[in-house]
Amino acid sequence: MRGAIYTGILALFIAVACNLGGSATPTATPEPILTTEPTGKPRVSIVSPSTGAEFTVDEPVLVSVNATDSVGVTRIQLFAEGAVVKTITAEDPAGEPTLSALLDYTPRASGEVNLQVLAFRNSTPSDPVEIQIVVLDEDTSSGGSSGSGSSGSSGSGSSGSGSSGGISIPNDGICRALTNVGLNFRSQPTTAVDNIITTLPAGTLAPIIARLPDNSWWKIQFGINVGWVSAQFTTEYGICTNVPVEVFNPTPTPTATSAATHTPTPTPTVTNTSVPQKPDLIIPNIVVEGDPVIPAGETEVTVTIAVTVTNIAFGSSGPFAATMRIGTETYDLASVSGLSQSQSIVLTQEVTFDAVGEYDVRVDIDPDDLVDEVSEVNNRGDITIEVTN
Repeated sequence: MRGAIYTGILALFIAVACNLGGSATPTATPEPILTTEPTGKPRVSIVSPSTGAEFTVDEPVLVSVNATDSVGVTRIQLFAEGAVVKTITAEDPAGEPTLSALLDYTPRASGEVNLQVLAFRNSTPSDPVEIQIVVLDEDTSSGGSSGSGSSGSSGSGSSGSGSSGGISIPNDGICRALTNVGLNFRSQPTTAVDNIITTLPAGTLAPIIARLPDNSWWKIQFGINVGWVSAQFTTEYGICTNVPVEVFNPTPTPTATSAATHTPTPTPTVTNTSVPQKPDLIIPNIVVEGDPVIPAGETEVTVTIAVTVTNIAFGSSGPFAATMRIGTETYDLASVSGLSQSQSIVLTQEVTFDAVGEYDVRVDIDPDDLVDEVSEVNNRGDITIEVTN
């Protein structure tokens, strides 16, 4: 009996020893999750203007910059004499690896001005980049690099060359938007749907023809297209208080409902009533044919001014007039019987200049506002002719 008890206890110890000394199944060690932390700082460069460029008091200075970052540039700031004068943000809240932007600053006094640019990845700034520009009084300026005095047309949007000298801001009162960054041009004033027509490059200048009630979106005309851009990423020029308001009502998503059982009734014949389409007259081009140079020994020179008028919308225009004003003199260019969709006409006028100097030329189409158009704010074009000897 006692031997049986000892034998049982011995067997128990052996079993425990086998369990303790046995080989356990190894537990897999979790692999560490590697997270990529952004390294370094954003980098920014000033494309134009260059140090020493001359500008005029009360004329906009357009600073073209390019910023890069491995994760994304979220904003760029322009400083004048240490004070922030312009901040632009990337359209994508997460930032963009490459962000080209156009920042504007209007000097109010003559002298040398230090301009500095910083790019940011959230709160991480780049190293500053700076230039010095010279601001002259209007009576001592030779034109500078601001583009003042060059030709411009109010008819359709234009894309800047990325330099401050390549973009002209016409001083004609027409309300225009200048894109500060590459900006999506949309068919509707919302980012909720896939409605991108194209992407406008930074420095695109286009007439504003309508706006939302809260001024958060502008309806602009770019070439033959009409669409919307977010006002957050643009700078406005001209007189914009009279821009008409449009109310945007997004189409609601239909709710699925069970089909009702009904007795079919005869379908009445639908009478299609056509909705008349409106025209839209613009001036895409004003050209001076011939050199405005008074020959030696003579007292005057005659040139031909050619004005192109185009109907960029779908409806026919009907008759309209066109006038041109140079100084105090007004010319009746033509009485046009009408333009159909995409049709153009070139109107010419000979003009004689008897003195050297700069002459502002303004052309108006439909000055009596007889044509009911898509937009009534793009019927004007301006150029400046410099007559020399």
